[in-house]
Amino acid sequence: MHCGSPTFLVLDPERRVRLSKLLSYILRHDPESVGLELDSEGWVEVEALVEAIRTRWRYKELYSWLQPLHVIAVTATDPKGRFELRNGAIRARYGHSRRLRITISYPEEKTLKILYHGTSMNCAERILKEGIKPMNRHFVHLTTSVDEACIVGSRHSKLNPVAIVVDAECVRKYGKIFRASPKVFLTKFVEPKCIVEVVKCSKISS
Repeated sequence: MHCGSPTFLVLDPERRVRLSKLLSYILRHDPESVGLELDSEGWVEVEALVEAIRTRWRYKELYSWLQPLHVIAVTATDPKGRFELRNGAIRARYGHSRRLRITISYPEEKTLKILYHGTSMNCAERILKEGIKPMNRHFVHLTTSVDEACIVGSRHSKLNPVAIVVDAECVRKYGKIFRASPKVFLTKFVEPKCIVEVVKCSKISS
């Protein structure tokens, strides 16, 4: 029950994670994989997206159950605010591949003092010399949560994930910082001199 009304499970945890990853892939990197084209701000109709996954995704048999309400549920429950809904359409808030040429207007962030970036120890050694680059995406991704940074770092290295501590005030001397979601912040580049330290995630969790 919720507020006196009966409730039901829209998505089990396994399906929610699997669908979230697929939506991220399609909306951030490869809409062509299901025959879709995003508009210049990254939007596509939810119903068109669902139909495309059900009929044109290479593993479409795994998504025969998919309905628009499942996409809406993933958007509403995503802990990092990866997706946005508006007037029956959906887009990824951030993380697009540079080749898609998506343009999104973000509010500027002017008050935070410290942010974090997750990576591996091997990559951190290069980052200390060259700074943090967006690579094949539009922006460098930063977060206010050291734990979130470590989760990202563990995707780069299960054995040696690290959180890079970034001086946000230093970053603003060279460019702007934007708020993509409550936990995720974007900038074009982090200069090496704006890196405060590199912290092993094992030390954070211990």
